[in-house]
Amino acid sequence: MSLLSDLVQSIIDMPGEFADVAAQGPIAGVLLLIGALLVVVPSLIFGYLTLGVLVDLVLPDRAEISYP
Repeated sequence: MSLLSDLVQSIIDMPGEFADVAAQGPIAGVLLLIGALLVVVPSLIFGYLTLGVLVDLVLPDRAEISYP
């Protein structure tokens, strides 16, 4: 199999693997949830900041607009 097909297959298998780990016990589930939060929350913050930068690049600065 190619590298790309292996990557796609592992992404498809990932939820089942995470479910197997979380089913090992309550502590494993809590650790999995905390790990997911430690990845998702910074990713959302980074995405929000990146979107703000992109919007700032596209929209003109109001201080530079001169009125007649």
